[in-house]
Amino acid sequence: MNINPEFQRQLYLECSHARLIGIPLILGAVFTFSYFADNHRLASGSAQAAMTLFLIITLLWGVRQTMDSVVEEYRDRTWDTQRLSALSPWQMTWGKWLGSTIMVWYAGLICLLVYLIASEPGQPLFWPCFYATGGALLVQGLSLLLGQISVRQGHTKTGSTLLIVLLGVFIIAPWNRFASFGYFQQTAAVTWYHLRIIQQDFELISLLLALFWCSVGNYRLMSQELGIRTTPWCWLAFAVFLIVYLGGFLPGTSYPFSLMAFMVCISLGYIGVVIERNEAIRIKRLLTYLQQHNWRRSAEELPVWCVSLLLATPFALLLSLSEHPMRNLGNSFHFYPLPVLLLLLRDVALYLFFSYGKNPQRALSLTLLWGVLLYGILPGMFTLAGQNWLAALFFPLWADSASGALVCALLQTALLSALLYRRWQENV
Repeated sequence: MNINPEFQRQLYLECSHARLIGIPLILGAVFTFSYFADNHRLASGSAQAAMTLFLIITLLWGVRQTMDSVVEEYRDRTWDTQRLSALSPWQMTWGKWLGSTIMVWYAGLICLLVYLIASEPGQPLFWPCFYATGGALLVQGLSLLLGQISVRQGHTKTGSTLLIVLLGVFIIAPWNRFASFGYFQQTAAVTWYHLRIIQQDFELISLLLALFWCSVGNYRLMSQELGIRTTPWCWLAFAVFLIVYLGGFLPGTSYPFSLMAFMVCISLGYIGVVIERNEAIRIKRLLTYLQQHNWRRSAEELPVWCVSLLLATPFALLLSLSEHPMRNLGNSFHFYPLPVLLLLLRDVALYLFFSYGKNPQRALSLTLLWGVLLYGILPGMFTLAGQNWLAALFFPLWADSASGALVCALLQTALLSALLYRRWQENV
């Protein structure tokens, strides 16, 4: 049987005699303590301790392992050698995902075994283990995704791991209630597109879908790292999936659905520009292919944030033509879809402007700093000074009319685009 070489390499790196012997000894000491605490038997206290230990180990340790499986290689300057290997993107992805966490799952399986032994008779066992395992896999997969993005942007520090761990705990910790028998006795249902679905089943399907998209994201990023040409159809499919999935929770009118779809596209636009490779030469290749009417190559060079921008445009037009009370969010604050779309374009231009500078690693922090100035400090300062028209110039959603907001947003976008074009020419 041929074993995935990347998975095999991770086994050599992670599996040591010290870990293989030490992990059962430490866990054995912990469960011996819980055994005595449960009046000399493995009961509910031991089961709860086993499930809690499983979540802590698979989250805290597993997240660190999956992220370091990429970042450490970049830091040790072996990542380029990895990229030159003959392995397929999927082999690299699951080899790192499961191989780097092999000892994590070794400890986790011991905890699950104790949980199964210590659980009360009649208590459901399969579903709590399934939910906990699926949730841990999802968080580890997201960590691998973040590791690839960090390497792409040249970051070699894993300080952001803590943030991912906290996010993972925030997502997974409530699932610990699955360890209780009472949860599976609930008859609560979720209404989704007028369908009433048992809540546990809906959460199970959602977890599997999240795992699927996490795997797709890792696969696509790994494909790009290995130099395989890809088109952004996965990004488009993910955006459509999010719109359809989230739209099922909304009432049946078209305005909330369009508003939600618009916000999804705007959010993906911001995420896309951060995770995308933003080399200046890539834009030049894109323009060249467009001039040659080479649509296949043009799609391969098209940044994913462009896809989000194009997808958001029809929803922005639809919202602009719709009359709805939600358009007026206050006496002076309004929702103008087209200016919002232009503000996204302005922020993308601002990010790319810094990306083409001398320190592209600082593009995100500089963009966030300017975002605070443009969205908060400058409009607030002019508002307090009674100069509302100047405040609207920097923050068009405070303008009295949609046309005024559109002009203000156009001015900002045009100015940033001109600056970006000049810097882009200096880089190509």
